[in-house]
Amino acid sequence: MPQIIDIRVDVELSADGDPRAFTWDRFEHTIIGQPQAVFTRTRWWENDGVPTRIDTELWRVDAARGGEEQHRYDLRRDVDGSWVLALDWG
Repeated sequence: MPQIIDIRVDVELSADGDPRAFTWDRFEHTIIGQPQAVFTRTRWWENDGVPTRIDTELWRVDAARGGEEQHRYDLRRDVDGSWVLALDWG
């Protein structure tokens, strides 16, 4: 079962625009392998007003801090371009 983190993080992008590292709690986590882009549909019709975005951009990544064991994480890019560490899959 994933652990909900939901905290803003700084993300370093590759030349292609894919996440390659993120900083969480002062520690850099290096992404291992190819990150996977996942788009989920928001329930915009449940909110008042006009939707600002229909899909939510998520990146599922495997990353490790230093020489520690790698974990799987979900990074979310918000409408304003900021990044959120959404889930730690362990």
